[in-house]
Amino acid sequence: MIKRTLIIPAVAVLAILSSCGPKAVTTKSTVADERPDGGAYTEKTVPVVTKVAPDSKVTLRFYNDLPDVAYISAADFQSIVLPGSTMKVTHTGVGEYTLDNAGAKAVVNVNKDVFVSSDFDAFTNMMDLLQPGMANVYYDGMPFVRYKSIKYMPAVSTVTLDFAKYGIDIHADGKGAVYFPFATLADIYSDLFYHHAGFNGEKVVANTSVNEISLARIDPDYNKTLLSKKTRSQSMADFAYRELCFAMDHFYGHPGRVALDASLKAKGMDRTLEEDLPAGRTIKKLLKSTNLAEYFVGMSGLNALYYDGHTSMDISSVMGRDRSKYEDLVSEVRGLQEKHKDVMDAIREGRSSMGGRYQDVMAIRTQRPECYETQDTYIKKGNTAVCVFNSFNTRAEDAWNAYYAGKGPKPNINDNKGDSMVIFLDALEKASADPEVENFIVDITSNGGGSADIVMAMTSLIMNKSYLSYDNPLTGQRSIVEYEVDRNFDGVFDKKDKKVHYDLNFGVLTSQVSFSCGNLFPSMLKDNGVPVIGETSGGGSCAIQAMCTADGFCFQISSFRSRLNTLSGENIDAGITPTIPIANDEMVEIEGPNDMKIKVKNYEDFYDIEEVGELVQKRVK
Repeated sequence: MIKRTLIIPAVAVLAILSSCGPKAVTTKSTVADERPDGGAYTEKTVPVVTKVAPDSKVTLRFYNDLPDVAYISAADFQSIVLPGSTMKVTHTGVGEYTLDNAGAKAVVNVNKDVFVSSDFDAFTNMMDLLQPGMANVYYDGMPFVRYKSIKYMPAVSTVTLDFAKYGIDIHADGKGAVYFPFATLADIYSDLFYHHAGFNGEKVVANTSVNEISLARIDPDYNKTLLSKKTRSQSMADFAYRELCFAMDHFYGHPGRVALDASLKAKGMDRTLEEDLPAGRTIKKLLKSTNLAEYFVGMSGLNALYYDGHTSMDISSVMGRDRSKYEDLVSEVRGLQEKHKDVMDAIREGRSSMGGRYQDVMAIRTQRPECYETQDTYIKKGNTAVCVFNSFNTRAEDAWNAYYAGKGPKPNINDNKGDSMVIFLDALEKASADPEVENFIVDITSNGGGSADIVMAMTSLIMNKSYLSYDNPLTGQRSIVEYEVDRNFDGVFDKKDKKVHYDLNFGVLTSQVSFSCGNLFPSMLKDNGVPVIGETSGGGSCAIQAMCTADGFCFQISSFRSRLNTLSGENIDAGITPTIPIANDEMVEIEGPNDMKIKVKNYEDFYDIEEVGELVQKRVK
């Protein structure tokens, strides 16, 4: 790590100091006021790890008023998260700079600490790393699905980010470079493929390659550095809290189910903690603590506000599964949890939006195999076939990638039994080949979600359409994104895909456990006339976005970039009402954990295959 300190005279002009990636192309300024601001600072040249580009270095700034908070030039950040790209920075007015990264433009005022963009999605788009020309959309990278087009409604929307409101300063160096807090730029750019970046105090680690939340997947030592210190400075603690308020106020997607959602929208995180959550002031105090254990408890306390099945603010996960390595820290956290019972009660109350789901899972996983008389993923009775899977998972992702690259066979049920796409294709093949089968039921009653790409492929095969409908609370825009699917799975996208058709009566069986993509799937089918059977699905209307705090700890939120809705624009977080409801009000007793008896819903009628098939057939006819 190279370190040096510079003291800036009031009107000095300094060169851009960077050693990472291409330099910004800076237009000559004709505005007389261009000058450095922010005062004295220290510079450190630190390693950059991305896994995509060769490891490199970047120069970060640490201004004297915030000596532990890393700042980075916008151009250098751009070159890290989009290797090979450049950003043109133009001084266009009093304290004003235009940032042009080829995808779009943004205007920054370093005097007012304001960021404005009329094309925020394009300005922050990293999805081009996966498919050239792809917009900033929801896509998990499976090779049998690819982006086709997007329609924004309205076509243009201006986003203004007022950093001054949160005490976040933007600086200029007097020669065309604009500096943001590293964490703030990382928040702005993070997307739905888990592209995100963090600075752990020693190195910059950016996920520009894999669909993975943990930065430890990119650099195994990333979390070790975070856990090597048990305290942090007060200036860092204060800034990290303000920066977290900014991130949650702008980038949390507000799916709708959390109790204080209206307050969070109207007041923001800070005032909601202060005014509306009984344990809120304690949580705020813990969040601003210099003690790592107190900080951990404070962050987990935010689940009292934001827990919705997708959002998880608990940063203690950096310790991994083997917590014996951190016995002292774990013990201190447990002691604080016992001390702050009001915080723990608030967390439990916050999780009530997902209440009853555990009992429903137990009920389904006990009763379903008894009714089906098998654990197989394909079951047939009479003229009805059922395909069962508990998640939209991509367990055979490597095998699918190898197949589409011409380096391996097409994944099959014998070698890839757990992969959702393999299970579905196998079931379709068996049903299509059986002259008796007329009805095909997709059972997702125990499906907690997974990859939207699997949903795109499955809906394409069922209804010959593949799209996502969602809105963006930050931009105020609705979007319809269309995808293409290799519908015959022969390894190429061509005209032959249009000929694929299954002459079956389709239906989808849902329960309160059907969450996230398990909620999206029946929503899309119902929008297109395919009957939904069972009970209202469990909801979940936002994709997941990975984030990092200013001091480098990673967490996940329901993203603002994709709040899923029906084609008519209705939010789906409340779940999808069945077109063919099946009553399950009767309670039955099953064997629970530790030999305890628990009372659960009776789902037996859901798994009467012949009856369900008859209901679907009547509906279709």
